[in-house]
Formats: sequence, structure tokens, C-alpha cells
Amino acid sequence: MEAARAQPIKITRKSGEAFVLMNAEEFESLQMELAGLRGVASGLSDLAQGRIRKAPPETTQSAIAKAKARVKGKRSKKAVG
Repeated sequence: MEAARAQPIKITRKSGEAFVLMNAEEFESLQMELAGLRGVASGLSDLAQGRIRKAPPETTQSAIAKAKARVKGKRSKKAVG
């Protein structure tokens, strides 16, 4: 587990299932970045298809706050022992 502090570790079971063990803060940061990229991709898709409208800054700030709360609310359970 200590090695996962520095960089993610790939764990593969005999059955072929693979998992990645990584630092929780880094994981949360990646989730935030991924959510942002999905938003950008969605926005670009809407723009390309002509489905756009101007949103007031308050709406944008509210959406960002909700996204951050959603990602931070997905805390993983710590191992006991």
C-alpha cells in the first residue's frame, strides 16, 4: 500500500480481472478532471449541433458547485486494521 502513495499500482487476479490501487486524493483529482472534460465534450457537441443558449454566471457557478459536491461525496471507505 505504501508504494501506491507515489504512483498507481495495477493489480491483476489470476482470473484476469485488473484493478488499480492509488492515492485517494489523486483519484478524486482525476475524477474532477474527468468530469470537467466530459462537460467540455458535451458542450462542444451541443455547440456543433446548434443546441446552445447563453447562461448567466450564477447558473454556471451553481453547476460547478454541485459537481464538486457530487465528486467529494463519493468518498471511499477506509480499510479497517
